[in-house]
Amino acid sequence: MKKFRDLTIIFLIYICAYGAGYGACFWLENAILKMFVFDVAATLVTFVFSLIFHNSSVYDAYWSLTPMVMSIWLFVEAKAFSVWQILFLVVFNVWSLRLTVNWMIVFTDFSYEDWRYKKYRAEHGKFMWFILNFFGIHFMPTFIVFAGMLPLFKIAEQGMNVLSLIGMAVILLGTAFEFFADRQMHRFLKLSKDDTEKRTCRIGLWNYSRHPNYLGEITVWWGVYLVMITFAYNYWYFIVGAVAVTVLFNCVSIPLMEKRQLVRRSDYAEYRATTSRMVIRPHKKQRAK
Repeated sequence: MKKFRDLTIIFLIYICAYGAGYGACFWLENAILKMFVFDVAATLVTFVFSLIFHNSSVYDAYWSLTPMVMSIWLFVEAKAFSVWQILFLVVFNVWSLRLTVNWMIVFTDFSYEDWRYKKYRAEHGKFMWFILNFFGIHFMPTFIVFAGMLPLFKIAEQGMNVLSLIGMAVILLGTAFEFFADRQMHRFLKLSKDDTEKRTCRIGLWNYSRHPNYLGEITVWWGVYLVMITFAYNYWYFIVGAVAVTVLFNCVSIPLMEKRQLVRRSDYAEYRATTSRMVIRPHKKQRAK
């Protein structure tokens, strides 16, 4: 009941955030500017509530749920109802919904907060923590995901063609990577909860990649870009979103996770030496043979 109550509060916070976002942007006509103002205003409201509850994980589901809200709104306003556009919307939102549901599974109640946020709060004074919380935890992901969604504006405006199916297949592939990686990790954590040595997960995809969930996320955003570039190649510079997601995971998320795992997992150094960083491929020892 406590989990249900706190989940309900978080989703009510998002409803308030979306209401504030709509109020800030409804008078704008340019689609990109309108959605950007909506996203910024909604993120700001979410940030305020994270301060009220002293928990920055209030934001955690925002960056996976909001793309669904924005994409549906965008396609409805653009009257983007062709078979191709509807198919893309379904494929894209399968990713969004799955990621949000996975967060709901992991979430316990307001006592839960991402370990990275706890680390940053403990390492920095109040002022620096406020700056890091505002820009790094809330607005940087918002800006990066918004950049990743830029191709959707062209998809809603122009429609797609048969070649766009390649990009949609890539999105589904990335979603599948995330689904199986998260499911396998949940299974491992359940089976190893009494493991005092804290060994590393080597189930399924994790046996061939140290970060298959991150690989899936990066793949999804490159798939979104591929859908658009098949018919709107003049907008090649919308690649900025996929590139930003790739840089974020490779330069921030993975180094942080690896540093933590080296301390927590007794066999992680050996695992890192023999297992691919992200791409799914055989162990280094196996390749040497």
